[in-house]
Amino acid sequence: MKAVARAPYGSWDSGPCLLFPRQGQFHPVKYLAGLAAAIQRDGGRIYTHTHADHVEGGVPGLIHARSRIVTADAIVVATNVPINDRLAIHPKQAPYMTYVIGARVPAGSLPRVLAWDTGDPYHYVRIHEDFLIVGGEDHKTGQAQNTPQRHARLEAWARSRFPMMGPLEFAWGGQVMETMDTLAFIGRNPMDHDNIFIVTGDSGMGLTHGTIAGILLTDLILGRGNPWAALYDPSRVTLRAAAEWAKENSNMALQYADWLTGGDVASADEIGRDAGAVMRRGLEKVAVYRDAGGALHEYSAACAHLGCIVHWNPAEKTWDCPCHGSRYDAHGRVISGPANRDLASAERAPHQRAA
Repeated sequence: MKAVARAPYGSWDSGPCLLFPRQGQFHPVKYLAGLAAAIQRDGGRIYTHTHADHVEGGVPGLIHARSRIVTADAIVVATNVPINDRLAIHPKQAPYMTYVIGARVPAGSLPRVLAWDTGDPYHYVRIHEDFLIVGGEDHKTGQAQNTPQRHARLEAWARSRFPMMGPLEFAWGGQVMETMDTLAFIGRNPMDHDNIFIVTGDSGMGLTHGTIAGILLTDLILGRGNPWAALYDPSRVTLRAAAEWAKENSNMALQYADWLTGGDVASADEIGRDAGAVMRRGLEKVAVYRDAGGALHEYSAACAHLGCIVHWNPAEKTWDCPCHGSRYDAHGRVISGPANRDLASAERAPHQRAA
């Protein structure tokens, strides 16, 4: 690492930077394809479309997958956010939505580097072939009403620095988990059996932490020592992170006040097509989605994890939980933990049925 006068972009004078030389760039799909091939080459099996309903430690460990049970000497829960406990890890990390855009640039016009700033919200830049990829504009999951503006902000920020950009061809979003002390949690799951392991808190660096986890967890499972074990131990308590822990958990607790407020709209008539909103119905709150054809679909707005009220994310067309980051598609199907089941259905009253 060394200090340099500016980032290596001719069109943008970034000011002083830190340079980390000799870095590698991974192609995520090629990386995963190689990893899958290596697993199968060594006798492993990969099963897709298999939902793990419940995980139990002990001898042996058990994974309940619908009508089947898988047994194992050791179980690794690598689901971005652990789905196998309610309280051990979730208060020690916070979910953030992050947004990304992609546009073509002339070949060779930008160097192949990964750059990021220290703003809040922050931005990062990378090149893949002739695509400029710009991301950032993060916010706490379920706690922003202006999500469609995030892509527009990224585009404005990027075009002011890289005027050679073509029209946007891609725009998407995702969720990252930020731990209280910025390091991932990789190791034995706290308050659980010794043969249950987790990896989470990737902070947007899944390829890096996934590779570290593959090395570290292998050593732990086989009873070998590893110099990284204490550093990434999910049970660690870091006093320097106490203030951040208190701030994030206070923020989480405040989200339960949504049970006491009114809905986003008073009537389903206010919800446009391919859009959603939360409505109050007596003591309950209902997540209502009107599809592109005009039909209404209603679900309980209580997150299946610990009961926070979900919020509609118009940029991603998802229901997002502001407490621990569970996410559901427009039809209430869970797409990200810690929740491990769909939103409950809610029966519509006759006057709210679609025409």
